[in-house]
Amino acid sequence: MASRPSLRPYSPRPYSNGALGLAIALTASVGGCLVGAAGIVPPTTNLYFPTAMVVSPGRTTLYVANSDFDLQFNGGTVQAMQLSGPGGLRTAARAVATSLHNDPSNPSAACATIGQKPNNQIFLYPGQCTPIASDHFVRKFATTGAFASSATILTRSDGQPGARLFVAVRGDPSVTFFDITDDRDPMNPVAPCAPGANGDTTCLECGGAPSLFRCGSSHLIGTDPFSNPRQLTLPTEPSGIDGIALDSSSGDPLVVSQETTGAASLVVNGWPVAGGTAPGPSLEFVLQKIPDGPISVTAIPIPRLAKVASQSVNYQPGFLISHRSAAVLTLVRYSDDAHSRPARPFITEADTIPLTLSKTGNDQRGMAIDAEARTACENKCVETDLGCMKQCLTIPMPIYVASRAPASLLIGKIETTPVITEGEVSGISEQITIDSLYPLPAGPSVVKMGKIVDGMTGQLATRVFVVSFDSRLVVSFDPVTQMLDAPIATGRGPFGLGIDYGDADDGSGPESYLYVGNFTDSYIGVVDLDQRRATFGSFLVNAGPPTPPREDQSL
Repeated sequence: MASRPSLRPYSPRPYSNGALGLAIALTASVGGCLVGAAGIVPPTTNLYFPTAMVVSPGRTTLYVANSDFDLQFNGGTVQAMQLSGPGGLRTAARAVATSLHNDPSNPSAACATIGQKPNNQIFLYPGQCTPIASDHFVRKFATTGAFASSATILTRSDGQPGARLFVAVRGDPSVTFFDITDDRDPMNPVAPCAPGANGDTTCLECGGAPSLFRCGSSHLIGTDPFSNPRQLTLPTEPSGIDGIALDSSSGDPLVVSQETTGAASLVVNGWPVAGGTAPGPSLEFVLQKIPDGPISVTAIPIPRLAKVASQSVNYQPGFLISHRSAAVLTLVRYSDDAHSRPARPFITEADTIPLTLSKTGNDQRGMAIDAEARTACENKCVETDLGCMKQCLTIPMPIYVASRAPASLLIGKIETTPVITEGEVSGISEQITIDSLYPLPAGPSVVKMGKIVDGMTGQLATRVFVVSFDSRLVVSFDPVTQMLDAPIATGRGPFGLGIDYGDADDGSGPESYLYVGNFTDSYIGVVDLDQRRATFGSFLVNAGPPTPPREDQSL
């Protein structure tokens, strides 16, 4: 990510949502220069230096974290943007792509389908059409601390509805969490809040007063030492976050990296229990003195055998951490410590994986693990067939890591091996190796697994997407051919990525889109990932409009 600008004061960028008038009434402050209700409220429906994006499990909503990177306001925001249905961002992109596919020589007609005109400023920002105001898509918003860095979603795995969004926020510092709509069945979403206008089921609840739209202290994990058994506070500079949904009464573990303090923190999420109170998420442990500059966190998918035979098979869920200042990946393991009374969950540094493919490889960023092949094997096993699940362990999971020194995609694998005691599986071990690299454009940062629509078969095909901030590119890596698709040219400062693929809700078959958060100019672009169309790899729709920082009015 780009270095933080100097914090000298200057006038905020204009926005048209009426928030400035509301700011006059917001005089209560919770202290600190980076958090509190005093000062100018941030743009609520406009984007402002977006850093993290997550698509909901049912593909109805895009959650966007805005960072207030230049400290113009009294915090950042999290927004819930509609993707599906009339007025959805994906719906708009599909309309443009379909029109251009049917009549490629008529961009005016294509853009008219969404009420826009053809883009005549492609040299400033890519896109087929003029930008749509982002407030057209934002359904809910909330104000957080400044400098949101990453986000993840957890859903309940015990058969009950429930979904939460967790955002690592540097300005508090905290992990701010939101109760959101569980849309795993998009036709029957379960919302933890009352329906809005026209039956809108979008939820973004974070315990704040409705009149202030600011998240309440009960949803800021790590700011209050008296809210957890060990009386901990979250170390400064939380950077990466990822979690694992466990079918367990002991809760779901999330690991947060602390970039400047060389630490990793454990948050345990508890879900509401019928007839009881909700335990909620809690900061439970801080692991100190891991290698310097921990930045990105990726959870290792749990073998199905470990879930089904959890009473007899010893397995501790694992998380990988990359580092900006060390040529290693750190493996940490989670223990729920369920046998203690009360339980005191913790994480341990289980292993360090050296990265020796280059002499300068000490700056790693995003990571992604491809568990698709192993999961497909496990899904064929009946619940009682432990032998079938054991056989699936022989399928390695590819792992991909973005490295900046040199700019490359590090490629390796996670090999899973059962531990046999007296002829029975008693444990599961994992070995992680990085054995090759592929050159990338300068400045790679975020890595995510996703899919495109294959031009030959019309089916979804796996890709590894890597955003290169410095080069203004997103690359799509084919793990089968070990080659790159044509690079996707973005706007200035691409950073966050949202992956959106599946069966189209209009019945037209498989579809795939990529949401790119252009950090520098504060807008989101939608990229077509259907190889059957001439628009593959190009921006279809922009939600913005693009707005440069105050120091740079080149747009």
